Amino acid sequence: MTSILITGGQGYVGSTLVRQLAARGVRVTVVDNDLVPGARISDPRVTYVGGDIREPGEWQPALRGVDAVIHLAAVVGDPACGLDTDLAWQTNYLGTVRVAEACQKAGVTTFVFASTCSNYGATENDEEVDVWSPLNPQSVYAQSKIMAEHYLLSLGGSALTAHILRFATVHGLSDRMRFDLAVNVMTAHAVTRGEVAVHGGRQWRPFLHVQDAAKALQAATDNTSPTLYNCGSGEENYQMAQIGEVIAREVPGTRVVVQEEAADPRNYRVNFERIREARRFQRRFGVVDSVREIRDAMARGRYLDFADAKYSNFLTAQNALAATPAPGAARAFSPAASV
Repeated sequence: MTSILITGGQGYVGSTLVRQLAARGVRVTVVDNDLVPGARISDPRVTYVGGDIREPGEWQPALRGVDAVIHLAAVVGDPACGLDTDLAWQTNYLGTVRVAEACQKAGVTTFVFASTCSNYGATENDEEVDVWSPLNPQSVYAQSKIMAEHYLLSLGGSALTAHILRFATVHGLSDRMRFDLAVNVMTAHAVTRGEVAVHGGRQWRPFLHVQDAAKALQAATDNTSPTLYNCGSGEENYQMAQIGEVIAREVPGTRVVVQEEAADPRNYRVNFERIREARRFQRRFGVVDSVREIRDAMARGRYLDFADAKYSNFLTAQNALAATPAPGAARAFSPAASV
């Protein structure tokens, strides 16, 4: 691939992916609404285009000469989607349809879609789930991603080939940093408060470093037939209490407080053998690496303002919606960014 368009390329995963592609000499076009400033890089191979993914007319000319589209733009996370469920559906489902349609009109044949392991929702008896397991979404975020998957899978007979990656929970440092992700915020609390709160503790969750997530997206553009993979690594399935223990080991003096009454209903332990065997996907980093890099960055004085709204999808979306001047002016929160 010599030219790739990324929707939501200023987001947490997107900004990392843009850096990786530019370093490889790939020509990158980013479609984003610039909701989160400061996540752009200065590189002659990278072009930024403003626009709303629901309105392809604003950015469709940027598809000319593009080999593949990596679609990351979304309202990301359960709390952010809960602020305005209609907007979440319009963005995560209808927006995906609009981007795919624009790709078909422009003759783009490769479409990579970022989905989520949250689609599995709540499982029982600590069973391990794979891509054939029943889906049990617990939020509008997961529901909208599932419907977008269904639409893309229905394109099997068209010239547009869809590749779907259900990502584990991401973590680690990024140009568009987030501290509303479990590993990141728990580490920040350990550094600044000497305490980590674990909600529930027994529920399972898979984790994936943001650098590895970006690598997987790149690799997906090389597929020639439709694919659906869980994206992560089996050894990075953790119960949330174990995450607290890892952080406590890496940040000396940290006290782990288990809050059983605040348990997250989501519970899923995921099988990633399919992507390992078929695509030879191997993670490079783990949870412990993110804990160390965030700990060390904060020791150097970075991210001491980690509670700022700019590091939270929920607070960023909430502020954008509050700034909307009138009920009919939802475009103030133009969802082109995977915030």
